[in-house]
Amino acid sequence: MKKKMTLLSIVFMTSTFLGCSRGASESENLKRQWISSGAELSVPESVVYDDQKQALYVSNVNSQSSGNPWEDNGGFISKLNRDGKVIELKWITGLKAPKGLTVNGEHLYAADLNGVVDINTTSGKIIQRWDAPTGVQMLNDITFDGANNCLYISDSGTKEIYTVTPDGAFSLLYAKESSLKPEQNGLLMESNSLIMQGTVGYLKSFNPTDTQKVTIISDSVGIAIDGITKYEDKGYLISTWGGEIHFVDHQGVSKLLLDSKPNRTADIAYISELGLLLVPNFDKNIVAYTVRGL
Repeated sequence: MKKKMTLLSIVFMTSTFLGCSRGASESENLKRQWISSGAELSVPESVVYDDQKQALYVSNVNSQSSGNPWEDNGGFISKLNRDGKVIELKWITGLKAPKGLTVNGEHLYAADLNGVVDINTTSGKIIQRWDAPTGVQMLNDITFDGANNCLYISDSGTKEIYTVTPDGAFSLLYAKESSLKPEQNGLLMESNSLIMQGTVGYLKSFNPTDTQKVTIISDSVGIAIDGITKYEDKGYLISTWGGEIHFVDHQGVSKLLLDSKPNRTADIAYISELGLLLVPNFDKNIVAYTVRGL
């Protein structure tokens, strides 16, 4: 027997659906401020902020046609202003499938599938390319170590981390862990420590030069980590491929801040100067949030 739908039922259902919609885009800890505009991005994977140029750089894997982010898709890098408006969609072209980005002065470094690309941020030109050794095919995230003047880059295929020197030489820094679920993706250089994953669901700190000591920050994330970014002096914001944002404090306690499934949350960046967490959704936008209550 069919029942008549009352006005109260309609109001209840509408508010429920709207509530679900809001929950997917923000939470009590993350309040959405803007979505990138002006042009649609093409599978954005990583975003970084250049404080000298007052600009955001976004890597576009551009894998809509192939469906495979691990092949040469003619990827590119976009330039946005601080409010998320696309200034130049295809600012840097001639790339394969760029993912992780890091800035050092006028250098923007991109992890581009099986090599590293060095870009001059003033000229907007590629300065040089460094090919990775044979066997390295899935370079993912990249971070700069100013104290030692080198780059660290993760390989999600071999589950290893490599050092790249200013002359483009690659060397193994951190071997694949002998665990049941080894993993490497997001990297963050903080002081003299490299923050990374090592094993699925773990957040670890590694001293890359002196002691090479590994410290477990947290083993409670429970899912593979994609991006890692520092949140003020309180801990770390991390993303997972499944569309989640977590906060991990210095005591190792993990808190889920956002579940945006079916959207993705790729290589995030918290920009203290802007007070914003920037989240590439691996579709066509960057979403910016303010963080509160942590």
